[in-house]
Amino acid sequence: MKFWEFAKKKVVKTGEGSYDTCSNINLPLYKQKGFTAVMAFYQPLGNMIPRRKMAELYIKLGREISYDESSDSSKQEATAVFQQALKIDPENADTQEALKNLIAS
Repeated sequence: MKFWEFAKKKVVKTGEGSYDTCSNINLPLYKQKGFTAVMAFYQPLGNMIPRRKMAELYIKLGREISYDESSDSSKQEATAVFQQALKIDPENADTQEALKNLIAS
């Protein structure tokens, strides 16, 4: 069983611990498989993690990506992540602020 499959089963099994588990594997999954894999990982968990918390996962990932200066595409990737967070929670002020700061940098 691949690690990501194991992690997904752990998220499903732990319920309330879902956010913490996702938060811990957010960046490693992104670095190994890309943003598409992160979205695919989260998709079946959408009903288990409240929208606000799901948006927070994307915000955290977007910030982590934007701090990675070793990648030329980090700003574009972070922008895509923040836009996904806004799709989930359009009124999220943290996401709006993070996106604004990213664009201004």
